[in-house]
Amino acid sequence: MPRKKTTKELAAERAALAETAVSRRRTPIAIVVDNVRSLDNVGMIFRLCELVRAEHLYLTGYTGYPPLENDDRPVTIQERHARRINKTAVYALPYQPWSYAADPVALVRDLRQQGWKVVVLEQTDASISYADAVYEFPAVLIVGHEREGVRQELVDLADMIIEIPVFGHGNSHNVATATGIVAYKMLESV
Repeated sequence: MPRKKTTKELAAERAALAETAVSRRRTPIAIVVDNVRSLDNVGMIFRLCELVRAEHLYLTGYTGYPPLENDDRPVTIQERHARRINKTAVYALPYQPWSYAADPVALVRDLRQQGWKVVVLEQTDASISYADAVYEFPAVLIVGHEREGVRQELVDLADMIIEIPVFGHGNSHNVATATGIVAYKMLESV
């Protein structure tokens, strides 16, 4: 009969992995999070990125982010963002490469020039199911605002636009949940 691992056993396994984290290979997936208001969602996406060993996490637009060196935001904002993001990111922040960029359009253009395939998660008249997509790497996955989605300027830069089918009354998934669904699907192709 299978025995469930204890939290202590899982923590010991993670501690052993942390020692080799720098040398372990990252996946050729980057994630751009644009204009996401919920700091809880940002924290969950940090955690997800670390779990899939994403190459990089880019926080853009008015998305909240942890404190930076020479951060010019008010200290109260920095502390609040750090507290909320860390709560849902759990142990991810020290292990996940990330940066903040105010302008995601310039960032994505630069990534495209470097050879990254741009995948936008958005419902459009040209979207295909994330499950049917053929992913090419390195790939950058763009996710956006919880209600407004990914801004049109980023949709216009897409090599591929994907969506997750919904069958209930809601018209979309939570942004962190959707990012997780797609990131793990992308891992199948790496």
